[in-house]
Amino acid sequence: MRETGKRNNGEVKDEKTQLRVRLRGFRRELSQAVVEEKSRLIFERLSECISFQQAKSIVLYSADENEVQTEAIWCEASQLNKAVYYPRITADKTNLEFVRRVSGQQLVPGMFGILIPPGNDLLTSVSETDVVLTPGVGFDLRGHRLGRGRGYDARACRGVLAGALRIALAYEGQLVSAIPTTADDESVHFIATETRFIHCAVESQRE
Repeated sequence: MRETGKRNNGEVKDEKTQLRVRLRGFRRELSQAVVEEKSRLIFERLSECISFQQAKSIVLYSADENEVQTEAIWCEASQLNKAVYYPRITADKTNLEFVRRVSGQQLVPGMFGILIPPGNDLLTSVSETDVVLTPGVGFDLRGHRLGRGRGYDARACRGVLAGALRIALAYEGQLVSAIPTTADDESVHFIATETRFIHCAVESQRE
């Protein structure tokens, strides 16, 4: 994780809030046609990734607020006989659990209106060859991630998803020079955008 210097957690939180407002505004302004085209290009870059091709299990998500669309990824993963899981907020609203979607199954509205599989076949563990595909509000090239601020994803990465390869799906306009971080934040290993596939560890070594 990047050091935050002498800034306290309150200062970092304020920076995150300001950045979150700006980047969510950028995403909301994208037209449906632009979202679809950029999502198609991102899917093409992801599908060329060896780790994605070889993964037996992946964690996906249902797009919300103009996030990178994922239905094409689901179709590809299903055709490749991968086990695909989607996040679902637990009944006590404190954490995420991950429920499997099977071929031919339609998603249904879950908490906050986000679509989820209707079943209860839950992910219990992952391996280093499994892939987690994650959205986010913003990212920097070192893999630091800005989420919605609820902490669900960070807790999941330290819990049931610990050890899996994390690939962010993002538009180029969501990349910034630096994401403010604290010790509790989790980062991603790769970022797939409409123009490139970024190896975050390599970018960190260049500093």
